[in-house]
This record gives sequence, structure tokens and C-alpha cells, in this order.
Amino acid sequence: MKNTIERTLFWFNDGGNKLLQLNERFFSLSVLLNRLLSEKYIGKKIQFINLFFRTEKTYKMHPQAEKFFVYFYDKQLTYDDVFDLESFNKLNKKDQSKFLWKRAYEILQEASIFLKNKQLLLASDYAYNKGIEMGLNADYRMVSKDVVLFNQNMKASVWVNFKEDKMFSSFTLENNGDIFFKKEIDKTQSGIEYFLEIYKDIEQTVDGIIIRGNRNVEYLPLKISLEEIKIKD
Repeated sequence: MKNTIERTLFWFNDGGNKLLQLNERFFSLSVLLNRLLSEKYIGKKIQFINLFFRTEKTYKMHPQAEKFFVYFYDKQLTYDDVFDLESFNKLNKKDQSKFLWKRAYEILQEASIFLKNKQLLLASDYAYNKGIEMGLNADYRMVSKDVVLFNQNMKASVWVNFKEDKMFSSFTLENNGDIFFKKEIDKTQSGIEYFLEIYKDIEQTVDGIIIRGNRNVEYLPLKISLEEIKIKD
């Protein structure tokens, strides 16, 4: 079933400047929020959620813009927040993530009440608490399948991992929750949404594993032989 919230993104502005470094650094947080919202949300379709963190300098340059403004049109939800960049920069990276996670939760709660969207209210509450429970770790399995290798039941997965301003993909085999085999696949700059849609399926064959995905990706389908897996054992 297709998610009823397709995408959530954080955007940062200071005056006339787009803070692209912050957009990229916290892309993983917005991906985590979208995934967790989609686990719970069963309301009317929301295509995009865009949370704009704008400094006072930005509003001074655009006096017609409203602060703390909720807007919903054509399946797109936007919110214009007031963002204190100077105070934010004094926080360490972990506390910056916690601040944004809490503020995003507060925004979605406010927007839910304004829009009378009870399902978004419930989903944002679930997402906030689940994210805290996970330590705001945005890494996740994009594709997963149960396989049998070497006469053992295993879980084969393609992961997306986030680190600083980069995104990585990797393949793992897990046996009873322990990683038995891991292979790095690809990496790219954080914020490249296409990267999150590359891999589509995992297929077991008589001589190994095949990772399938977008036909425009040169190295796909990617074959991982039993011999390679044994060598890495």
C-alpha cells in the first residue's frame, strides 16, 4: 500500500540565503519523520510536508510573510516557523537534532489541530515518541527478504545509512539478529531523494543473491555470489 504521506522535508532560510548545509545535514531527520508518520497515518492523502525554518532576518526581508503560518493546498502542507540560527548554532549536533525533532512535532500537532486532521495528530505523536525511542537513528532497511543460505534461515536486506552529509547503501545478511555478511554498495550526497528509490527487490538464486532496482542505475542488477559471501564469513 502506497504511503499517504509521500515526502517530508526541512528547509532553512536566513534572510535571502538558503542554508543548504543545514538542509543536507538534517535530510536524514526528515526521512525518519516521514517514515514514522507513514507507519501510523491513515488520513487523507498528503503529498508533501514542507517545514520552513526561517530566521527573523528572513521575515524582515519579506514583511508580507506570516510567522507560524499553516498552509494546506493541493495535498501539500507547509509551515513557516521562526528559527533562531544563532542559538541553534551554539548547540552540539545531537542537541540540534533533538531540538528540530521536538519542534517538528510541535508544528505537526499545531497543524493537525488547525486542519482538524485527527489522524495527523495521532501519527505525529507516534512518530515523535518512536523516534526518541530509536535515538533518532534514521538508518533503515529499504528492501528486505527472508532467504536460506548454507542451510540457515537469514534476513537479506538493503540498507540506507546516513552519516553527516552523506548517504550510503549496503547489503547485509543477518542470522538470528547478528550481521553475518555486509557489503557496501553505493554512496551519494545527503538530500538526493532519488537514492532512496533505487533498490526494489532481493532475489535468491542457486549461486547467490541478486539485488534488483532501477534500470538506469549502471551496476544494477547487482549479483553477490555464494563464494563472495563465504570469503567474507
